[in-house]
Amino acid sequence: MKRAVSIRRTAFLWLASLMATIGVFAATTSYFLVQNEASDFLDNQLRQIALYVGDARSSPETGADNGAPHDPEDDFVIQVWDAAGRTLRQSHPAVGIPRQSATGFANVSTGSDNWRVYTLAAPDRTFQVSQDMSVRQELAASAALQAALPIIVLIPLSLLTLSWIIDRIMARLNRLAVAVASRDTTADSPVPTDDVPAEVIPFVSSINLLLARLRALLERQRRFISDAAHELRTPLSALQIQIDNLRHDDRAGRFSHRLTELEAGIGRATNLVSKLLRLARYDAHETAPAPQPIDLVHLALDTVARLTPLAENWGIDLGITRRDKAFTIGALADFEIILGNLVENAVRYTPPSGTVDVAVVVAGQEARIEIRDTGPGIAEEDMPRVFERFFRARPQYSEGSGLGLAIAKAAAERQGVRLTLAMREDGPGLVASLTVQTALRRA
Repeated sequence: MKRAVSIRRTAFLWLASLMATIGVFAATTSYFLVQNEASDFLDNQLRQIALYVGDARSSPETGADNGAPHDPEDDFVIQVWDAAGRTLRQSHPAVGIPRQSATGFANVSTGSDNWRVYTLAAPDRTFQVSQDMSVRQELAASAALQAALPIIVLIPLSLLTLSWIIDRIMARLNRLAVAVASRDTTADSPVPTDDVPAEVIPFVSSINLLLARLRALLERQRRFISDAAHELRTPLSALQIQIDNLRHDDRAGRFSHRLTELEAGIGRATNLVSKLLRLARYDAHETAPAPQPIDLVHLALDTVARLTPLAENWGIDLGITRRDKAFTIGALADFEIILGNLVENAVRYTPPSGTVDVAVVVAGQEARIEIRDTGPGIAEEDMPRVFERFFRARPQYSEGSGLGLAIAKAAAERQGVRLTLAMREDGPGLVASLTVQTALRRA
């Protein structure tokens, strides 16, 4: 068994790698952007120092390099006064920045502009260098933007990468969820833990333990139902024999009515026991009888003939309305159980003077046996539960055990055929359909 992968360790490694990549990329990009901005600014300072050094009365407007590209706002304002206060040099005559008396830095406003001024007061002259405050603000704003720009670009990319990382981490959990959801109730093997993260292994182990207990409980329940059904058949048969003996001895017919009611009750109990035993066999996944060709029309005719006495007793018109020739391959006993339960269920839930129509319809490679009744149908909220054991949809005025549809569903699943129920569209009633794959009958 390979070593389990830790979600915590995987997430830490991926996120650490992502953060390191973002940091390196942002720092590198910001470095080059700010380097370009600083280079331009410092180049302009070198240019201005060369223009203003010495005693020559040069200025950016009259200098030799007046064609060099630069922003005039970045220029320094150079002012020099002698001891008497006469101007010896002024780089920008149009800018009137007052002379400061003391050496040091000062903030000076000239109306619409604000200046950062440094004054060097010597005994024989005063030097003053000024810079527009907007230059510093633009420089700070540009540096901040260039530092934030890589982060702004990387945020959506980081979110996409983070989403991919989370999907990659959660993929194992998704596969585990699919594996658990797709497991059949009859599966005996535990949920595999080969590709399960280390943090989830205790949870999966608990699920396997719970599944094992549930399987044991279901097995005991199936065994109990099967044993109880077997044990009940003998006393019920004995009671039937005693009833027959009493009926034979009751020559005057004094107890005929009571014996008939008792016989009907024993008959219902025997029918219930038989259904429980049959359902227990399906739950035990007994091997189905050998498959054989089945004539669906013949199957429908036999079922209708067998249940005609029940339909006449209830005052139901039971018959076949369509007979498309169709054959399929399967276990005849299972198909007889499926169709018999569907037709019997329709007869029992159809009010007197109603109709139950059976039709064999071929459509392409499929054939359907449809049972249409004129009963009350099934409420929409009850439809998902009709195949549950002992569930009887409203109204419940008819006799029944609530096992017929459950047995039919179990037999259909064993034969791999489709069983559906739906309300009729042409009026009140229900349509039960058994859909199978057709097969060609060989001579």
